[in-house]
Amino acid sequence: MANRRSSVPTSEQMRAQVLATIAERLAQSGHTQKEVAAQLGLAQPQVSALMNKKGDGFSLDRLIDVAVRAGLSVRLSVTRPYKRD
Repeated sequence: MANRRSSVPTSEQMRAQVLATIAERLAQSGHTQKEVAAQLGLAQPQVSALMNKKGDGFSLDRLIDVAVRAGLSVRLSVTRPYKRD
């Protein structure tokens, strides 16, 4: 198997990206944390954590579910590495 290139994001980097996008989306919603919590099926403290980009306790899978419920589109692309000459 080929060595991992540093340009390939790790699951932690993907998690951080999804978390940051969720936080931005929630901040722009104009709703209170309580309203957002009801819409997303979360507790208000969980919404607060997401808005403050503190996702400990949220797996990547769960963050993707939250992102979709927040109206975001999440895409993952898996490809073979390009051959370098």
